[in-house]
Amino acid sequence: MSLVVERQRQPHLIGFTLAELLVVLVIIGLASAVLAPRLLSSQTGVSAEITAMRLGNLYKESRKQAMLTGISQRVVVDTVAKMAWIDGGINRLTFPVTLELETTTAEAETSPGLAGIRFFPDGVSTGGEVRFVSDNSNVLLSVLWVNGEVRVEKVQ
Repeated sequence: MSLVVERQRQPHLIGFTLAELLVVLVIIGLASAVLAPRLLSSQTGVSAEITAMRLGNLYKESRKQAMLTGISQRVVVDTVAKMAWIDGGINRLTFPVTLELETTTAEAETSPGLAGIRFFPDGVSTGGEVRFVSDNSNVLLSVLWVNGEVRVEKVQ
C-alpha cells in the first residue's frame, strides 16, 4: 500500500500590495494639487456672474415696486460690507468676500462706501453701474437711466 500525501495548495491571493496602494494615493494627491486651484478659480468667475444676476433681480424688483406703489425706491450697495438692500427693506443681499466691487452712480445717491440707484414711479432711474471683479472674471451690471433697464454682461 502506498501512502499518498496530498499537498494543500494555497489559493492565489488577490489584491494589491501596500506599495501599489501608496503609488495610487500619491498620483491622486498630485492630480488634486494641480486641478484644485483651477476648479476653485473658475468657481469665482461663476460666483461673480451669479452675484451680478442676483443684484440685477433686486434692481428689477425695486423698479417694479416703484411703478406699482407710485413711490420711488432706492437700492443701496455697500462696497465695504459687500451687501445690497432696498431702502426700508429688511432683506439684504450679501456678496462673496472674494469679489471686488467698483460702482458708478449718481452723485446725489452716493456717500462714502455706499452707492445707490433710485427707481422712479414712471420707470426711469438715476442709472449706474456695478462691476464685480475677481481673479479671472469681470462682470458688469448696468442700469440705464432712461428706462431703468438692467443689463448683466461679462467683460473681457
